[in-house]
Amino acid sequence: MQMENSQGKAATSIHLVANAGSGQGAAARAGRQLEELCAERNIRFRRYLAKRPSDLPEMIGRAVKGARDDGGRVVAMGGDGTIRAVAEAVRETDIPLAVIPTGTFNFFARNLDIPETQTEAIELSVSGVIRAVSLGQVNGHTFIINASFGLYARLIRAREQHTRRFGRHRIVAILSTLFTLVRGFRTMDLDLSDEEQTRRVKSPMVFIGINALQLRGVDLDVEQCAARRQLGVVVMREMSHWALYRLTLRGLVRRLRDEQSLERFCADRLMIGPDRRKVSVVLDGERLRLRAPLDFKIDRGALNVVVPAEDVRDSGFSESDVCESKEGN
Repeated sequence: MQMENSQGKAATSIHLVANAGSGQGAAARAGRQLEELCAERNIRFRRYLAKRPSDLPEMIGRAVKGARDDGGRVVAMGGDGTIRAVAEAVRETDIPLAVIPTGTFNFFARNLDIPETQTEAIELSVSGVIRAVSLGQVNGHTFIINASFGLYARLIRAREQHTRRFGRHRIVAILSTLFTLVRGFRTMDLDLSDEEQTRRVKSPMVFIGINALQLRGVDLDVEQCAARRQLGVVVMREMSHWALYRLTLRGLVRRLRDEQSLERFCADRLMIGPDRRKVSVVLDGERLRLRAPLDFKIDRGALNVVVPAEDVRDSGFSESDVCESKEGN
């Protein structure tokens, strides 16, 4: 989808979506700062703060409706999970999405050179240009960083339980992983179908990424997939408990590039038929229960994102050109 380039044309209205309880009051401070900036520039401003995580879908819906009615922008403040939820609501629409990143990793924002400092991100949200970027999809659900199922979904679920109890610390995440592996894991029979072939494999886990920055960081030699605007697929082969412990330790020290137990390839679309009717799939950290088969695909140019005016590096998200301004034609 192609949108107007907003360079030289200020936003006419801003609809801010945020979790009121996140970032130790950061949402409230950012809201005030953004409201003041909008007042200075004669931009209409609306704030939609979710007091609880369960309120977020309603707030997103109201913000999207408001932006659709007045031709404005939606601004998502939060981590990659919050941004994913907003992106799913505005994908394939004419509504631009601006981002104020406040998460732990902020892969989506960093991949597009969106500033991580609050003041700079707020300024960008009203003055940046618009680029069409790509999203991942599985059974109609959006992901902006990665999707996975199998053992990884179990590890995420266990980590959530342990960090709620003991705090969000790296050592807690490592011990949670090892503890979960000790309890055992299940190998799945999977039918994989891409553009070239259909085959059956045994695997405890499948990981699919579209974010070049994250794929480069995990050292799996699939970042070129994102550069080609394709899915980067990693399939873990069947292995013993001891082999999995070794793989986990190699992952902790980022030495996975030469790991023979991990099959890697790129795909535009991948159909996976697991040996069960429903599967727990993790999309950017959020677990969903989806019906099999799982239909993964890259959705090129589906989201219009407000980014810096300078050229964005070839990250695997951005489309090749900034959209032409209709007013300049």
